[in-house]
Amino acid sequence: MNLITVESCKAVYRMLCRLPPFNKYKLPRPSEIEFLVVDDPTMYGQYQPEPHCITISSAKMSQLQTLEKTMAHEMVHLILYLQGKRYELHNKNFYNLTYQIASIYGWEPKDL
Repeated sequence: MNLITVESCKAVYRMLCRLPPFNKYKLPRPSEIEFLVVDDPTMYGQYQPEPHCITISSAKMSQLQTLEKTMAHEMVHLILYLQGKRYELHNKNFYNLTYQIASIYGWEPKDL
């Protein structure tokens, strides 16, 4: 059974939008984002703006928790974009948000 589908990606995004710290941000509704699932072993996920697109690779994941962490990672890129910051970089702004998320969910910060 393939757990990684466009519908499961939308569901995880929707869930995370309702939980801290994501619920502090005015994030686009799932219907305003294009979700793509690809079979690319060179990536976990990718965020692209204008129009908003989150791509998730099913080749890299077989567990729901991996999808949740990957979606959270891409949502950090989305938040930084909406804030007008360098969204494509893994810099201080990126790490500040990922460390906050990791501490809330008990995840290893490096997993994000």
